[in-house]
Amino acid sequence: MRHIIPTAMMVATAFTAAAQQDSPYLDTAFGRRPYHMEHRHTGSLRHALPAHEQQPTRHRGIYTLPEVIERSISRAEKEFVSGWEFFPSTPQHFAPYLDSLFVPGNTCIQPGDIVMQDPLSTTAQLIKTRLSRIGIQYNLTLSANYTGIHPRSRGGRNDFASTNNSFSGTWFLMKKRDGSQGLFLSMEADWGHGFNFNENRGSAQSTIGSLSNPQGSLRGGNGVYIPHLALGYSAFNGKWVGMIGTIDTSSYLDQNIYSASWNGNLTNSAFGSNPCLPLEWANWGYLTAWQPCKNFYAIYATTGCNNEINHNPFKKISSNAWVHLAEIGYISDDFLGLGEGTYRFQYTITRNEGETGCGAAINIQQQLGHGSPLGFFTRCGVMDTDAATVSNVRAAATAGLVLQAPFSSSGWGSHANNDQIALGFLWERAALSPHQHKDEYGLELSAVVQITPTFFLQPDLQYIINPVQQTDRSGEFIFQLQGVLHF
Repeated sequence: MRHIIPTAMMVATAFTAAAQQDSPYLDTAFGRRPYHMEHRHTGSLRHALPAHEQQPTRHRGIYTLPEVIERSISRAEKEFVSGWEFFPSTPQHFAPYLDSLFVPGNTCIQPGDIVMQDPLSTTAQLIKTRLSRIGIQYNLTLSANYTGIHPRSRGGRNDFASTNNSFSGTWFLMKKRDGSQGLFLSMEADWGHGFNFNENRGSAQSTIGSLSNPQGSLRGGNGVYIPHLALGYSAFNGKWVGMIGTIDTSSYLDQNIYSASWNGNLTNSAFGSNPCLPLEWANWGYLTAWQPCKNFYAIYATTGCNNEINHNPFKKISSNAWVHLAEIGYISDDFLGLGEGTYRFQYTITRNEGETGCGAAINIQQQLGHGSPLGFFTRCGVMDTDAATVSNVRAAATAGLVLQAPFSSSGWGSHANNDQIALGFLWERAALSPHQHKDEYGLELSAVVQITPTFFLQPDLQYIINPVQQTDRSGEFIFQLQGVLHF
């Protein structure tokens, strides 16, 4: 009898190991349609990340589905082990929408039609796997961008090339073994270089005199800077999160699954976030987020609005340069039969140059058909005269349609990768400052083509009408092509 028990344990251990070995990899498919990846699409993953260790990529702006969160639950949590764990390989619990904001995941591979495996993707995933074992999860973006303007301007540059890079991540420092609470460090660093031009002295934005920045990806001219470095704490089984430090509020508020990033979404800065909201970064501040149930959340952030990049965040703290931002969101699993939709309301109170202002905005994302790859988004907002001095935009509205893969049965767009096509419209009204035009309009058409598991190309075409500082022409074409490595 003494030999039977060890034998049974050995069999159970072998069975568990085999089950882990055979666990299917999960692709989150823009966060909405998770599916088990086919074996032929997992080359770089198989060589660098064991399936039972996979914590799939999250997508900000849409709540994380249970089958994705399940991958991040540790064995200790499942076995109800007590005590604290330092530098855990899995994060603590977060409510579904908050999970998408604070947990990057440890997977950087996207399926693609053209190349399924390459040494760079395998190496990038291997590094990401190793760091996730000590609690570090991140997203690293390395991009090269070319921008051309037509018609040619008089005396200004018309061709721009730059590198645009960004690192954002979360280091899970400690958590209770049951996952109910934990401490983490949230961080972001941006850097890049403009070739033969400087962002402050000759960008596409300054050349055409536009209110919005058509090179929304541009990180050139400032060296390496840190817009976000903050300590966070989650409690009540992840329903509440608090954060303190140098905060980039745009990383948490005003998210939208269809348009929220320059790498893979529409490129113009007006589409990345609401241009009239004072979404400050690199300022000392506080943020708290609460999600009591799956379909409702609230976020409040308060920061300064006068600090310079890479300067002491305490040096210029002043009650006369401060913003308050609140966002409440309602998430519907199937809004009026159209599919998933998220409806956000935002309100801000600002204090700038001794004057108090306020403003309001909405942010909507809506799937157009249950299970459809087509979606609609819009952001609209209006600030009073005093609040508009922070962002220099009095009112704005952006809207667009986005077709996300898979939208074909074979070839490009047949898998749930980064492939997508987007069409957007923007309108902005300048705040009270010297300008030639009060209202600026724009159209943008953009596409993403996945080349390797970690690399995609993005051609982009914009037409800006009535740039606010332009005197002699009513419109400008801007063509961009960027190649993006996203790990």
